Amino acid sequence: MKATAYVNELTKEVIDDFYLIPNLGDTYYLDDILNRFRKKQIATDNVNGKAFVLLFLRECAEAVSEGHNVVTDLFHATIGINGVVYAKDLGHHVPAGQVNTRMNFVQGEYAREALKDLTISVAEQPAPTGPVIQSVTNPVVGTPDTLNTGAMVLLQGMRLAVRGAAEKIDEIGVYFTRTDGTAEVRIPANQISPNMPAKLQFVLPADVYPGEWRVKVATQSGSKARIFTKDIREYDYPNLITVV
Repeated sequence: MKATAYVNELTKEVIDDFYLIPNLGDTYYLDDILNRFRKKQIATDNVNGKAFVLLFLRECAEAVSEGHNVVTDLFHATIGINGVVYAKDLGHHVPAGQVNTRMNFVQGEYAREALKDLTISVAEQPAPTGPVIQSVTNPVVGTPDTLNTGAMVLLQGMRLAVRGAAEKIDEIGVYFTRTDGTAEVRIPANQISPNMPAKLQFVLPADVYPGEWRVKVATQSGSKARIFTKDIREYDYPNLITVV
């Protein structure tokens, strides 16, 4: 293919470098690609579907590599050139790798039509994950990450239900830890109601006095209510909780 060299004005310290703009040829549509087949005596009727599609795509790539634009209902393709050449290269053939030659693709009508009314169903990542706290509030007041001494606390999230085997019952629960590390308070499962995967509710103990705290849930709750995970799974809520 052919390209035109233009002085690279961005590199003032180099006086003999040039950037390239490809000299684009014709624009080929579907019928034009099929005509290229006929000129090469490649059959276009009653042919193997997969083989024909592969031949068609290869012919599109070849046409783009010759400097032509290719326009189909799915994509528009053209050639692009990055990088520079130097004065010594002018008038000579330059290998594509020296200037990072590439094909540029833009979605066509079929692509836009297919995506126009698309809806996306979002699922959490698959894995044996533990609890996740999404919010901590006083349900009466509703201010995020702010609790009142002796008042109700509502934790909302996923897989929060505080459950566990008998030998782990003293380790599971909701933990409040002072940010300076001077105090830790555990709310056991029997003080949490409702105690559900999506929400936990309980009265804030008097031991959680005004100041800043971290909140953590520790549970062996699994995918089924009566089946516990082997190890306790914990989740540290990333936001600081202010108790007033």
